[in-house]
Amino acid sequence: MIHIILVSHGHFCQGLLESLTMVAGEQEAVSAVPLLPGEAPEAYRAKLLKEIEEHESKEGTLILSDVTGGTPFNSTGYLAKDHKIGLVSGMNMPMLITLVFARTGESTLDELIGAATSPEALAVKGMNLSEGGKKKHGKLSLNKN
Repeated sequence: MIHIILVSHGHFCQGLLESLTMVAGEQEAVSAVPLLPGEAPEAYRAKLLKEIEEHESKEGTLILSDVTGGTPFNSTGYLAKDHKIGLVSGMNMPMLITLVFARTGESTLDELIGAATSPEALAVKGMNLSEGGKKKHGKLSLNKN
């Protein structure tokens, strides 16, 4: 099974993993590697390399990053020269839930990248819940209670 590593500036990736556990239960082959305040890029890269090597498989590793161009993203790109890595930036909770339910023992990196970047996985919605100073409450849940 392809291991998924969440990377971010600060503890966002760890919080996302904790939230995933609340929603979907304990997950196999998902971990988080945060870039901590004051941590040098070289030290972070070594920490990420250790996590990749601990869980590496012939299918590869999928890494989800918070933003494009930051140290976690760039460190992943640097390590990809020696490791089979798929990288998706802009990680969010719907993306992660989609991935863990779509992932099987036979999933490929390309399939998982496709699932992570599908419109369903991005799940961006916008609602204006007020109009003219009066609040209108829309149906925000499928639960009738």
